[in-house]
Amino acid sequence: MAVIVIGHRHPDTDSICSAISYAALKQQLTGREYIAARTGNIKAETQFALDTFNVAAPELVLDVRSRVSDMLGNEAPITVSPDTPIREVGILARTNTTKSLPVVDDHGRLLGVISLGDITQRYLSLDELKDLERMHFTLGGVLRTMGGRFLVPANPETQLRGKAMIAAMNVETMAARIEPGDVVLVGDREDAHLAALEAGAGCLIVTGGFAITSRVQKKAYDLGTPVLSVPHDTFSTARLLGLSAPVSTLMHTEGMITFQPDDFADDARKVMLETRFRNYPVVDQDNKFIGVVSRYHLLALQRKKVILVDHNEKSQAVAGLDQAQVLEVIDHHRVGDVQTGEPIYFRSEPVGCTATIVAGMYEENEIEPSKEMAGLMLSAILSDTVLFKSPTCTPRDRRTAEKLAAIAGVDIMEYGTALFTAGSSLEGRSAEEIIYQDFKEFHFGDVALAISQVETMDAVGATHLQAELLDKMETIRQHKGLDMTLLMFTDIIKEVTSLLVTGDKLEIIEKVFKTKVENGVACLPGVLSRKKQVVPPLSAYFGM
Repeated sequence: MAVIVIGHRHPDTDSICSAISYAALKQQLTGREYIAARTGNIKAETQFALDTFNVAAPELVLDVRSRVSDMLGNEAPITVSPDTPIREVGILARTNTTKSLPVVDDHGRLLGVISLGDITQRYLSLDELKDLERMHFTLGGVLRTMGGRFLVPANPETQLRGKAMIAAMNVETMAARIEPGDVVLVGDREDAHLAALEAGAGCLIVTGGFAITSRVQKKAYDLGTPVLSVPHDTFSTARLLGLSAPVSTLMHTEGMITFQPDDFADDARKVMLETRFRNYPVVDQDNKFIGVVSRYHLLALQRKKVILVDHNEKSQAVAGLDQAQVLEVIDHHRVGDVQTGEPIYFRSEPVGCTATIVAGMYEENEIEPSKEMAGLMLSAILSDTVLFKSPTCTPRDRRTAEKLAAIAGVDIMEYGTALFTAGSSLEGRSAEEIIYQDFKEFHFGDVALAISQVETMDAVGATHLQAELLDKMETIRQHKGLDMTLLMFTDIIKEVTSLLVTGDKLEIIEKVFKTKVENGVACLPGVLSRKKQVVPPLSAYFGM
């Protein structure tokens, strides 16, 4: 099972680029499969970085709970067609140690299920030999099941009708019991062959692998009656005849319980406990059969393995994290509330960017990152440190960026300006998109709030959107049950933040930042960092 390396919800450039570069490092170090993932949409700034260095966006993962698809093995599923003789199904089931098999059409779509229990009941019953037409026996199905050959040929698709009769009596008695169309099972007895044909038998099955005489052959040709020779004794032939019927006559089509690959394993578990079937088919949205799951698969199921980058708080993490196994945390924020069931590798350092830590790990392992990975980590550092202007920026961030720029072959300030220009335009973006661009929830005791941040070079555009943004922020606040929502519009040129605020505790903002909130907006000169200049004073105010 691949390890998922993933950042926080509403990912920024650091979250995306650190996940990609750390997954690449781990795979190089261990040889195992590591998949970079994201749990939100990609910002324009981040897309610019990915496009510049020709790197694909990480896989979108919205929930890390185990799914039915995780229970499926790599082996090709075993299926049968509706015209497969029942005996072949029994042999397949025994060979593959399974109790049931799915029945699919020519396009792989699920039609039904047949079990060994069904076959056992058929084998113990003689009812099917009393009405062959009802069971859709065909000449081809009989030969496919028993082996043998045509002595007097006919269309293999010809269906048997009437009843099956074993000619183990004198000729007169046998002839008196045959009705037109009946199938007669008989050994090496010319007189019985001729009498059966004259009595109107619809088919002769000669047992023991015997041939027929020329007289019998001519008679059968004249009457148009097919004659088969099979290698089994008469008793065995009678038993196998009942198992030569097609699967379609025995399979279950009603009351089938199926799962789809994206169904959660926990939901499947509940259904299994309530229904108690041996196996459950898995199909896609077009009812195409994919595989089978059972209670055994539930017992063998492992939780998804996850590495968190650029966050360590549950409220910011991908959904379903409590049902996954967290292996590592690589972060540069305050220590939050992610809990694990066992000791893990936890690396949190007071630098301006998670990518700075990841780049250091490349160096510690004496691995030079590729041009692509160096470019992504550089992009993350420039983004998180706001071109080194943020108070969170450390000398280590700058030194690391210089090394990465040399590997990536770009000029730091020229590329950084292009990166911010690509991401700072507000044109064509809805209020909701702007708010959720970099949206994080925080809990300070009983107080819950969200803080978004948008770095922009378009301060005028931000002013025109304030009323619309405040309305949408209040809607989000009420929907999420938050006490406050904050949106930092950070002008990276003037180095000032316009703080938009909604909620019923605005006086807290005024006390903490020693400012006035007028019409939902407060001015914070010199404030560039959410992590270092907004969250810490709020945390101190609430005694956290």
